[in-house]
Amino acid sequence: MSKCPYTNFKQKVMDYIGVLRQPRKEYNNMPACPFIGKEIDQDKLMIDKFDPNNCSLLEMVDKLEKSKYDSALFVQVTDNELLFKDTKKYQNFINVLLKRNNYEHLKCICFNPNDELDINGFNIRSHSPYFLINIANKKILSRSHKNLLKTKYFDNMNEKYLKYLNTKIKNK
Repeated sequence: MSKCPYTNFKQKVMDYIGVLRQPRKEYNNMPACPFIGKEIDQDKLMIDKFDPNNCSLLEMVDKLEKSKYDSALFVQVTDNELLFKDTKKYQNFINVLLKRNNYEHLKCICFNPNDELDINGFNIRSHSPYFLINIANKKILSRSHKNLLKTKYFDNMNEKYLKYLNTKIKNK
């Protein structure tokens, strides 16, 4: 009998967040996720398991909205391996779902350990213990993105990665 892969999921996600918080040369000595540290330190990030057999994603979003948290990281429970080619489609599906259900102020970003995106051979997403669904306020994400554009954060990313992130860098 195999052990449930979601046992201790919060600790596994926190271990991954530890990796995300570390400055990396690939990101010009910035953390792969420069904003997650503050969210964790201020207890503003909900970390929870999303099992579609037990509830809907909209129920999870409603739980987030009624909580003290600013954003959420949901561990997607699945029996099937989610492929890289499906990540963006699933993310877009969730964003349409949010918009159609009066959550247009929120945005979804999915992180798949099977994503085929790397910077000089380093793939931060491959370190994720699970397929993760991040739900956050669009305004906060937009402000954070604009602040990152003023840094050298994206400088080592290839065109494929930048396109995936819908990011345009001058002089690239």
